[in-house]
Amino acid sequence: MKIPPDIHERVADLAAEIVNAGQAGDNRSSWALYDELRNYCEAVASEGRDHPFLWETLADFTADDQAAIALYQRALPLAVAAGADEYSASIHLALAERYANLDAAQAAHDHALQADAIARGTDDLPLRQAISQFLLDHSQPPSED
Repeated sequence: MKIPPDIHERVADLAAEIVNAGQAGDNRSSWALYDELRNYCEAVASEGRDHPFLWETLADFTADDQAAIALYQRALPLAVAAGADEYSASIHLALAERYANLDAAQAAHDHALQADAIARGTDDLPLRQAISQFLLDHSQPPSED
């Protein structure tokens, strides 16, 4: 799934600025840039040019796990509808990570398994490795009852 160049450039620029502000300890600028990214995503979507890249990127920069989950869930149907397996797998992995942060182990595991199943049909080896590592890191030892 190709990202329109103007969308990619603007989102990548804002993402880099957010990272730079964060590394400089400039929280005020970081939050202002995050708001600018959120407003840009909303504006592009309202123009009928919605793309999972918008919402996945915004979610990646969202500190609150619940809010990020909602954004990833907004991106996922766009990726699925476009048949964009790498996006779908990446979003499922991000959801798994956020659910793990919230100690929602079953939801995290379910999304990781979905990510794994989808990623197996792609050539994205680093993504497949990240998913496998997540599954290894979050596997539960057998209970000793």
